[in-house]
Amino acid sequence: MKNLDWIRIIRYVLGGYLLVGGILQKDYTVLIMGAIITTMAIFNVGCFGGQCAPKKINKQTSNQNIEEVIFEEVL
Repeated sequence: MKNLDWIRIIRYVLGGYLLVGGILQKDYTVLIMGAIITTMAIFNVGCFGGQCAPKKINKQTSNQNIEEVIFEEVL
């Protein structure tokens, strides 16, 4: 648990709240949602598979791929 940031703490609290509420009320839908959110906090993923996380772009390599665009006037 190196990267304990505020969004991860919110996931722990919300997931634990839903887990306890689902157990006390015997509501399996809430229990499953709590288990999913708590699992996301444990493994520190924002989305399943990490597909929605923004990728870090290296500015030096991204500027090398830019080519000058030449426009022609069409009459």
